[in-house]
Amino acid sequence: MKISCKKVEFLENLQKIEGAVGIKTTLPVLSNFLLETSDKHLQLTATDLELTIKCNVENINIIDGGSITIPAKKFIDIIRELPDSDIVVDVNEKNNITIKCDKIVYKIMGLPKSEYPPIMEPKKEGVNLKINKAIFKEMIKKTIFSVSSDETRKILTGVLLVVENNEMKMVGTDGHRLAFFKAAVGKVADTKIIIPTKVLNELQKFLKEDESEVDIIIYENQITFKFDNLIITSRLIDGQYPSYEQIINRIFDKKVKVNTEILTKAVKRVSLLAVDKASAIKIKASDGKLMINATTADVGEAEEEVAADYKGEEITIAFNAKYVADVLKVIGTEDVEMQLRDTMSAGLVKAPNAENYLYIIMPVRI
Repeated sequence: MKISCKKVEFLENLQKIEGAVGIKTTLPVLSNFLLETSDKHLQLTATDLELTIKCNVENINIIDGGSITIPAKKFIDIIRELPDSDIVVDVNEKNNITIKCDKIVYKIMGLPKSEYPPIMEPKKEGVNLKINKAIFKEMIKKTIFSVSSDETRKILTGVLLVVENNEMKMVGTDGHRLAFFKAAVGKVADTKIIIPTKVLNELQKFLKEDESEVDIIIYENQITFKFDNLIITSRLIDGQYPSYEQIINRIFDKKVKVNTEILTKAVKRVSLLAVDKASAIKIKASDGKLMINATTADVGEAEEEVAADYKGEEITIAFNAKYVADVLKVIGTEDVEMQLRDTMSAGLVKAPNAENYLYIIMPVRI
């Protein structure tokens, strides 16, 4: 195999697949990229057997067709350091790889394609749907941060995706907070699956915020995303996701509206002294204001008053400071609305006059 390509384009496309390379693996070839040519393009592939990313490189000169697997980290590090010029990759019959750029030459060893495991291939049958890229990226951004990192609760390390009644719903929770986002989709079969966060993190990197669509194919225990020059396939998480409908449909009788930026800065400042185990901040709502407080024994106390649109019974509730800060980072509106019931019930955070995104936080007992 012999190919030549511009350094910038080669590196850009290698970076799209490197997130799927096997890191801690008993199969050494999974630490390699697979490069194989067709009549018109070069296909780059990486997999850890749970996640597979394929990328087609169109602007490439194929001198001799073929295939090879190349140590991923070593290869991408080499390409990254080369000057912005044409790169030639030449593979001989013994799988020796020569990389040339200007007056620079590298020689490394590869492995044949025959040693690479069979790749997960998308199937035509299953649930097929399309959704706007920008909307789908927003759905991921506003839910993924709420999932659990505890591998002993595997179900909660993924994001629930539900398609029903011409709507797509995405839910993330770690048991202490829950993020919910819904968007309209075309007429499609109902489905309910749990998607690993690893594939969603990769999608966030490369989904462009434009008006084109991403194709989604759901079948058996896999999901495939197709957009631009990428095909991303992941295994799904098996199991029963906890019920979420009841909590997001609760009635809240106290509503507080406050400027998002002002509240974000106040929470950040006050939480500097929220250094106990619960990292708790107390929020007291009274007529026209919020009082935010953090007190930690043997450390000190911080308090800040913030103007708010609130009229009603005074209420004080405590939340984990990070959980509040996390949603304020992604809410994306000038003002934010907090809805409360009492000191022992979960609170709801949302954009005013919008129902497509809801965030539930459980209170902290202090």
